[in-house]
Amino acid sequence: MRKGKLAGQSYFETEPGAPEPLSIRTTRRVRFEELDPLRIVWHGRYVSYFEDGRVAFGRKYGLSYESFMEHRLAAPIVKLHIDYLTPLTFDDRITIETTLHWCTALRLNFEFALFNGAGRKAASGYSVQVLTDLQGGLLFIAPDWIEEFRRKWQRGQLESNSSPEHGSTP
Repeated sequence: MRKGKLAGQSYFETEPGAPEPLSIRTTRRVRFEELDPLRIVWHGRYVSYFEDGRVAFGRKYGLSYESFMEHRLAAPIVKLHIDYLTPLTFDDRITIETTLHWCTALRLNFEFALFNGAGRKAASGYSVQVLTDLQGGLLFIAPDWIEEFRRKWQRGQLESNSSPEHGSTP
């Protein structure tokens, strides 16, 4: 993982032989309740926007919370980073770009970019999640359904989708 990020670069280094990252875009509007007293989106709210992106990604690629619960697994976040670039304001129609980067270790390396209604990047960041059983025990061997997802990804059988999905929040 890189310590810093230059424009156009990823937070994650590409592993040799790794398949292309998988991406999805989703949109939503900033709600009034998400603003701070300065009338801009409160900094802690950006984590929820990243979560909106992960949920959309999980639905598309079969890594939904329901799938994890069905398989009696969890994926807790062990690292989170956000770079704030320009404020978001009330009723901005934001686009959340969520990208999963390949990792040979059993973890999920998500990268995020948030864009305001004018298409200007408002924030970027990443999260790292590990896989555990429901008691918190770290997994070192991928369960069959995760291994199947990884095989399909390596064979190019999972299409990346960077076109906007219409929003989860009106």
